[in-house]
Order: sequence, then structure tokens, then C-alpha cells
Amino acid sequence: MSLSETKDQQVATKLLRGIIRRDRIPNGLLFWGPYGVGKRMTAFEFAKAVNCRESADDACDECLSCRKANHGNHADIKRIKPVSKTRIITVDKIEEVIETTMFRPVEGGRRIFLIEDADRINEQAQNHFLKTLEEPPSQSVFVLITERPRQLLPTIRSRCQAIRFGVLQMDTVADMIKRDHGCSDDQAYAIAALAQGSVSRAHDLVATERRTVVLDIIQRLIRGEDPLMVSEDFAAHIQDTEKAIESAVKSEAKQQVEADATETVVMEKEALEALVAGLVRGELFEYLVLFDAWCRDELVYSLTRDTQIIYNRDHLQQLRGDIDAAKQDARINAVTEAWKYIERNLKPARVFRDLFFNLAS
Repeated sequence: MSLSETKDQQVATKLLRGIIRRDRIPNGLLFWGPYGVGKRMTAFEFAKAVNCRESADDACDECLSCRKANHGNHADIKRIKPVSKTRIITVDKIEEVIETTMFRPVEGGRRIFLIEDADRINEQAQNHFLKTLEEPPSQSVFVLITERPRQLLPTIRSRCQAIRFGVLQMDTVADMIKRDHGCSDDQAYAIAALAQGSVSRAHDLVATERRTVVLDIIQRLIRGEDPLMVSEDFAAHIQDTEKAIESAVKSEAKQQVEADATETVVMEKEALEALVAGLVRGELFEYLVLFDAWCRDELVYSLTRDTQIIYNRDHLQQLRGDIDAAKQDARINAVTEAWKYIERNLKPARVFRDLFFNLAS
């Protein structure tokens, strides 16, 4: 691939190709925008293009430098990302990066550090990193990639050239889903609409049973099943999901952590619990997005009968067209309230029980 093949980010790629062509590459760049729209891929293609030996403003994918990058063994393209149990980039990791900048690039071009999830750099590490950004080594480039730029210190942001990324077009996401998963047109466009311009979220919707669970709950409530029974089934599902997440996190942590003191073990346990809780909360938010989309679809369909603006267009036959608009608006507000309660760490079982009673009303 190359910058020219990046989808739906024309402004970003035009800026990047311009600074490469003029050879006026800033030492700090901040790639920011929504989740799953190509920031990481573009950062990697930018790193290739900067070190490409054949093309003036893009990666040729044929020279030795580009081929090394594509095979993951380019000595001057480094990826830094949070991999520990706490998902934090610590000052120790930043110090390793800074030490590397003291040496000349191996390949003779520029050494580029792609810092993924840069908002996970803790404050101490950011302050340490700031000194390097203020007096950067001439042949080192730092690309900070994040969905939450405001989590970075203002002094960090001010010393980086910001490159903004927008959401992908629905046609782009749908084409990728059809190509990678063999979905029908209706299913692909439904997934693309629900993904809200994020191809990563779209792939996740296809790969998980999340949407199937939500559609099943909606239909059970429409049929008049007891919301309490439905909420108990959903609570059991979330417990299974939490166990699966916890198992995966512990498996990863086991390979990284060597505890040698009781105090350390306690700290690690707390950190693991915090990480699992955060991941589970993220799952709950994704469910709420799907509930909200269904309620929105029923309201829009009831008012307009326009199937082209429906998200769940592959389930049109299940949409109710005779709903009370005021009641549906109250259901949408109930989803919004549930979101707030999950953010405040209220017990999910209670939050979703109340939500299902509201959706059934």
C-alpha cells in the first residue's frame, strides 16, 4: 500500500505528501481522529514514504527500504504502544525511545517512532518526553496517534503538527466488509451504518455476536416477554463476557509479569481488575450503541418510511411502523440515561434491567 491508497482521508494525505515532497518534516506529528479510520495505517505508510528511496512524496513499495518496512524489519521505523497490564506507556518506555534518538538512523534516512494510543502516556512520561520535543534530534520524527488528543499535555500538543482524520464514508466501509467477510449488500450497508465510519468497529460487529444478542432482546421485548427475565439472561451473558475478557487479560499479563513480593502482587491484581473493568465497560457501551440505533431506526421508519436512511436495513421486516413517537423518544432517552449510569459505574445488571423495562413499555 501507500499514502495514495488511503481511503477517505484526502486532506490528511495531501498534507503529509506535501511535507515529504518539500522535505520539511516536523519532528512531532499528532494524528488524531475517531477509532478505526486508518490513523495507524496512514502513520506507517507515512514512515515508509519518508524513507523511500525512489518516490518523492509517497512509498513506492518496491525499493529496499519499503520492502523492509513491509516485512516488519526496517531498523528506523519503531512502533511504541501500551502492552502492559495497565495499558500505560511509562516513563521507562519513553526513556528507551529517547536513548535510541541519540544514535544515527541505521538506514541513512530518518528514524520514525509511531506512538500508538499516545493518550496512554502517563503524565510523568509526557513531561519527560516534552524535553525531547523541545530540542528534538534532527533525524528523529515522532508520530503520536490517538483518539483523545486532549489527554495529552497542552505543551505536547503545541509542539506537534496536528493531522486530523475523519470518519470513513459508508460505501467505503461496506465495500471492505463485503470484500473481507462475503456479506450481502444489505448486511454490509447495515454494518457500515452501525459502525459510524469506523472500519475496525465494522469488522468487530461481524466477528462478534453482539448485534445478534441485541436484536434477539429487542424481539423478545416486542413479543411481550417479561423484561426481568430478559435482563437476567443478558446479565448472564455479560458475566460470561467478563470471564472471557478476564481470562484473556490474565493470560497476557502472565507472560509479562514476574511478581516477587506480596505488595507487588496486590498492585498487579488491582491493575488487572481495573483493566478488565474498563474493557467490560467498553463492551456495555457498544451494546448501548446498538440499542440506540434500533430505537432510532423505529422512530425514523415510523415517521418517514424511508428505508434508505435506516441503519438496520437488513432487518426491515422486524421494524414496527406504528409506534407512538413520544414513547419512542422516551425509549431513546432511556438508552442515553443508561449510558450515563454505566459511565458512573453503577451495576450493569440494574442499569440494563431498568432499560429493558423502559424499552418494553
